[in-house]
Amino acid sequence: MGIFRNSRVCFLLGGHKTMQVLLSIILTIAVTNARAGEYTLGADSKPQKGVPQGTVQERILKNSGIYPGTTTEYWVYVPVQYNSNEPACVMVFQDGQTYVNKKGPVRVPTVFDNLIHRGEIPVTIGIFINPGTKKYPYDQRDVQYVTMDDTYARFLLEEIIPQVSKDYNLVDNASGRAIAGMSDGGLVSFTVAWERPDSFSKVISHIGSYTRLRGGSEYPYLIRQTRGNQKPIRIFLQDGSNDLNITQGNWTLANLSMASALMFARYDYRLEMGTGGHDLGHGGAIFPDTLRWIWRDYPHPKKQELGLKTLAGIWDVVTNRNGQVSKQELFIGIEQERMNAILKDEQGKEIKVSGLTFKDDILSYAYSSHTESKEGGRYKNTQKFEQSMFVTWLKVKSDTFEGSVSPIRGKKGRPNADYSVKGSRRTM
Repeated sequence: MGIFRNSRVCFLLGGHKTMQVLLSIILTIAVTNARAGEYTLGADSKPQKGVPQGTVQERILKNSGIYPGTTTEYWVYVPVQYNSNEPACVMVFQDGQTYVNKKGPVRVPTVFDNLIHRGEIPVTIGIFINPGTKKYPYDQRDVQYVTMDDTYARFLLEEIIPQVSKDYNLVDNASGRAIAGMSDGGLVSFTVAWERPDSFSKVISHIGSYTRLRGGSEYPYLIRQTRGNQKPIRIFLQDGSNDLNITQGNWTLANLSMASALMFARYDYRLEMGTGGHDLGHGGAIFPDTLRWIWRDYPHPKKQELGLKTLAGIWDVVTNRNGQVSKQELFIGIEQERMNAILKDEQGKEIKVSGLTFKDDILSYAYSSHTESKEGGRYKNTQKFEQSMFVTWLKVKSDTFEGSVSPIRGKKGRPNADYSVKGSRRTM
C-alpha cells in the first residue's frame, strides 16, 4: 500500500504554490519508497505467535470545517485489549497511510499489538491521518503541515478526535495523548504539542522538517526562550547524517539544532541520529524502543533505564568553554541507594559538590570553582568567572554522558549560557 493509489501528479505545472506542493509530495514519496538500507525491523515489528491482532478501520471526513472544501481519509486502530469502560490512550500519526501499512517501514499496528500485549505501553487507539485533499491527492499537505499556528491542532481536537470519540472511550488529558509524523508531518506533530501542550504531551518526530525561513527553522530560537518556563512536553527526534540538503535547508543540521535548543531549555527529549537519509528505515527499526521511551511513565513513573549503581565509579569529565578545555575527575559512590560525589580539578584539588540528583537518566550537580583559567583570547581576566557557581545537566548513556554546564550569574542567580560537557567512565 503506497502513499498514492494512482499516479495523478501531472497537474504539477509551475507556480510558487504548485512548487510547494511538489516539494511536499516529493518528500513524501522519498520517505515511502526508501529502502531500509542498514536498518532492519526487529521481532517487535513482526507478528508474533500468541499475540492477538487489533482491528484497523478506514474512514473519511468530508468537507472539513477547519479546512473548508477538504476531504480527509484516515484509519483507526483498536487493540484487542480495549475496554469501553476504561479510557484508552490516543496516538495520532500524520501521513497515516505510511504508518498504518503492515508491510511498510514502521508497521505501527503490529508494533502496537506486541507492546500492548506485553504491557510495555498502555492500551492505545491509533489514529492515522492522511493529508487533506481538495483537487488532487494530498494537495493540502503543505497547507496543513508547514504552517506554524494552532490550526492543525484545532483540526484534530475539534473534528478528528470527536469523530473517533463517538465510538471509543478516549482519554481527555495530555498525558495520555501522543502525536507522530515524518518530514513535514514531524514538524506539524511538534507544532501541535507546542501550540496545545494541554492536549498533547508526547511527540515523535521522524526526519522532521525544522527548516525553511519563517517556518520550522524558527523553533530552536523559540524553544530557547522557554528555559525556566518549559512547556510540559516530551520530544523524541530521529534523523540521519545523510538527510536532505536542499534550498529549503539542511535537515540533519536542523535536527541537531533542535536537540541543542531542547538541551539548553532542559526539556525531556531524546535525539537518535543515524546514518540514513530522508527515509523511515532508521525510524522504523527503532520505533518499538521509541514507544517504550515516550510512554515510559504512563500512567505512573516506572524505574528509570539506568539504576543508581550504574553511576558508581570514576568519570573523566571534559568541559569546553568557547575553545578553552578543562578536565576534571568525578568520583561517584553509592551507599544505601544514595549518591555521593567528589570532584577534582586538573591539579587534583577537591571541589565541593552540591545538589547531586539523578532522575530520568539526567545527572545534575552544582559546584564552585576557585581556580584561575589560562589567560588569552577574549577572556584575559577570567578570575571572577571562575569563582562562580556552576550547574551541570548531563544525559547519561551507559558508560558515557553528554550535556552542558552553566555558570550562575547575576543577582537572581540565573544561568545565561551553556558550555559543552562530555564524560566517560574510567576503566580500571
